[in-house]
Amino acid sequence: MNILFTNDDGIHFPGIEALVEAFKEVANVYVFAPAMEKSATSQAMTLFEDIYVKKLDDRTYIVNGYPVDCVNIALHGGFLNEKIDLVISGINKGVNMGEDIFYSGTVSAARHAYIHGIPALAVSSGFLDATGDFKRVAAFVLNFVEENFQRLEKPFLLNINYPKLAKIPEKIKWTKCGVRIYRDSYKKSSLSGNEFLVNLGGSTLGYKEIGDCDFEVYENGYVSITPLNKDGTDYNYQANHPEPESGTK
Repeated sequence: MNILFTNDDGIHFPGIEALVEAFKEVANVYVFAPAMEKSATSQAMTLFEDIYVKKLDDRTYIVNGYPVDCVNIALHGGFLNEKIDLVISGINKGVNMGEDIFYSGTVSAARHAYIHGIPALAVSSGFLDATGDFKRVAAFVLNFVEENFQRLEKPFLLNINYPKLAKIPEKIKWTKCGVRIYRDSYKKSSLSGNEFLVNLGGSTLGYKEIGDCDFEVYENGYVSITPLNKDGTDYNYQANHPEPESGTK
């Protein structure tokens, strides 16, 4: 089995290192990951500009680009002769639930693989820095893949969020996306009369309870797994509104 690993925290982050270590004895492991942290870069892709790629060994490459660049270069850049069977993005520091999935570089890298017909996992955790127990999360992901990969309908895109205080043994619940609440505030400083520096730094995060969503399952100590797709159609709006006017009279 050929598995491609990437992330948005950078190639040297312990999350991706833990995954590689867990899978290297059971799969052909390939790593294409950003040179530095690229969190909240969503589906960004580098166009028209050169991307610096450094080969560390035959299966490990540092990419000076976005997480989506990493996946795209691995799949189409001419570096690999092997067909990738699965893409795993993570392990991310911090969760990606609700509307986070639209901003997350972790989820977007996995989504890009899914767009190209390759099964993918986006793996995030409640650990917020490099000191987290990523080996425990990686062991869970390995066990999940070994037990479920062959029986899952393909391609799939699964968004996994592993709690910092997970129930042991880990209990999995299929979930839907919840509703994230963002409270953003910029620090603004003036450089001159017409020039400013603004810094978001981070957001105060909350969520709205809607029943059996990723947030609630996660808060109760379960591993939340949300199946995602690439169809952004609002079917309820489409079904309950008349056809728009043509704009001509």
